[in-house]
Amino acid sequence: MENNLPTSNAGQGMGIAALVLGIVAAIAAFIPCFGLIAILFGVLAIIFGAIGLSQAKKENAPTTMPKAGLILGIVATAFVIIWMLVVVGTIGSAVVSHKDEIGKALDSINAETEKLQDSLENSVEVTTDTVKVEVEK
Repeated sequence: MENNLPTSNAGQGMGIAALVLGIVAAIAAFIPCFGLIAILFGVLAIIFGAIGLSQAKKENAPTTMPKAGLILGIVATAFVIIWMLVVVGTIGSAVVSHKDEIGKALDSINAETEKLQDSLENSVEVTTDTVKVEVEK
């Protein structure tokens, strides 16, 4: 038996936009330093995919492209968020494990400020930072 329900192209433009943004987000998610771009494109793919899916369901149109864009956007965004949490957690644990060394390094910084006069009789403050390094033998 044939389906005599009329189909339309409702939501297909949003579906294509979501699919393209989802593909770009998925590619950018695997490139270091492009995490924020991947999150931006992933969120836009989720938004466009949801709008396209809603429009397609209302008009009895195909929902393949909006669904694909929505899924790619969700996967790319989740991957980048998890990756960022892992990187931040790793850096945080390294900082906590070397807290004493970092504290000693920060305590050894001395700032000296001198007030000078320039050639136009303006007062100028010059700050000089020095770091005292102790080498353990």
